[in-house]
Amino acid sequence: MFIAGCSSSRYVERKETYVPSKSLPIRVLLSDKNNSLSYVVEKPVMLLNQTRVFALVKKGNLLNFSVNGESLRLEIAGKIFTGNYFELKPQEADQFISYNGRRYRGYLKFVSNGSEVQAINRVTLEDYLKGVVPAEMPVGQGDSYFQALKAFAICARTYTIMKYNGRQSYFDVYLDTRDQVYGGADIEQPIADKAVDDTRSLILTYDGRPAKVFYHAACGGHTANARDVFGIKDAPYLDGVKDGDPPNCSIAPGFLWEEDYPQSVFIDRLRTAGLLHDGNYKIKSAEVESRYKSGRVKVLAVNLISDDGTTSTVSLIGNNIRSVIRTADNIGILKSTMFNISLKENDEVVITGKGNGHGVGLCQWGAIHQSIEGKSYSEILSFYFPGTTVKELK
Repeated sequence: MFIAGCSSSRYVERKETYVPSKSLPIRVLLSDKNNSLSYVVEKPVMLLNQTRVFALVKKGNLLNFSVNGESLRLEIAGKIFTGNYFELKPQEADQFISYNGRRYRGYLKFVSNGSEVQAINRVTLEDYLKGVVPAEMPVGQGDSYFQALKAFAICARTYTIMKYNGRQSYFDVYLDTRDQVYGGADIEQPIADKAVDDTRSLILTYDGRPAKVFYHAACGGHTANARDVFGIKDAPYLDGVKDGDPPNCSIAPGFLWEEDYPQSVFIDRLRTAGLLHDGNYKIKSAEVESRYKSGRVKVLAVNLISDDGTTSTVSLIGNNIRSVIRTADNIGILKSTMFNISLKENDEVVITGKGNGHGVGLCQWGAIHQSIEGKSYSEILSFYFPGTTVKELK
């Protein structure tokens, strides 16, 4: 390790008000769970502080980061440094940086938020998208999915711009389903890279501003109104649309599905959600009271009777139904609210449904079917986001 010197001054990271830019750097949070973090250098890297290279670190060196008040403490090769953040940059422009067994493009940044050490991948917008598209979309064989991949690349780019204004001080997006799944360089695929490159700098806009973009796996035959799911009232392009007849997304694996629950399991889900008091209950009936225009369940009413003969009704509303009921095996939330419910003679509760996801915006398998049928990416986007325009970042 070669040390060139290090100095520290008080640092507060600020973010500009949104200005579209094709050279936008994206900061992806890779981890933030502990007040200390150890990192073993796998390939020689440059160590930066406040954008200044102050060390060349060889393979095998151990870097120990820990929270030090509002700053970050770094111990390496018996030396201790304190700074507001530190960055690791590959020595060669075409090299990757590794973290937790994955390779990433760009820099690896370590910063303290006051209680945790955050590891952040700072990467260009386009390189970030190359690690998102194949993580979020099936790429298919050959180029039959290509127009759908291009449409999705534009959606993912727009979503990233939407998040750039930031809810956090030190990063823009999570690397998982809290935002978009990001797998870094290891999952990049040529056709997905080409979809990103061919749509470089293109985003979806409405009224001259980046559109609010959402997407899901399969809508089940009709996309959902954003007002019904997220309470968004100022985006007419997010009103639901019929997705063909038969549905474009009926090609999705598991498009039709069924979940079977013993009554005790179903009742426990209601109790876990805080919708039932302690006690023993039996379900008298479960029925859909109303639906949204898309066909999704708006109000689900579960009528129960307790051991003492007291009757009660639990009403579940909209997309929240998915997180309350969950799948029968409790591995995840219910696939969608496009379902019917019935109570069988053996007291099992049976839910049969279609599609997968909240239903708002781009239907990914619907887009894939349209691509297979010869639709262009612009036609796909106009179908799922009517009234929007594709524009280039400046």
